[in-house]
Amino acid sequence: MKALMQILKWALITMLAFTSFNLFISPEYKVERSVEINVPTYIVYEQVTDLHQWENWAVWWKKDSSMITNYSGAERGLGAKMIWISDVFGDGDLEIIECSSQGMKTKLAWGNGSWNFEETENGTYVSWSMNGKMPFLMSFMTMFIEDMVGPDFEKGLAELKEFCESIPAKSID
Repeated sequence: MKALMQILKWALITMLAFTSFNLFISPEYKVERSVEINVPTYIVYEQVTDLHQWENWAVWWKKDSSMITNYSGAERGLGAKMIWISDVFGDGDLEIIECSSQGMKTKLAWGNGSWNFEETENGTYVSWSMNGKMPFLMSFMTMFIEDMVGPDFEKGLAELKEFCESIPAKSID
């Protein structure tokens, strides 16, 4: 009986410590990465707003070659949606909820994504970000989001840059 009381006492202390720890951590997170791509904005726009094209440059398909992706809604831009099934990353979905030539916003089950395209002298400055708010007991995860997602964003933007810069430019008309 005494051993059971000790286990219960330490379980309670651990729960209280964990809960108290979460009180001091912001549940909000934001991860953002940027790159300059040496092509006109419309080329980047075409790649990012067409979810079918993400397999060409987003790292998740390279890390899980057995990932199954289904598309619905609009063919591209506002209302386009993809749903994936992955043993590596888990299942999820992404939908484009705002779209313009300056960027787009996406909705994920665990947060919101944002893309911004800014025309520069050499091409297009692209920013990709994700932000959201974790539930209280998951607040501690915000300490790891940057390290978990940031490298994938960096690699994805590098792949997007390489892919876009390999596309022959065409007239904007």
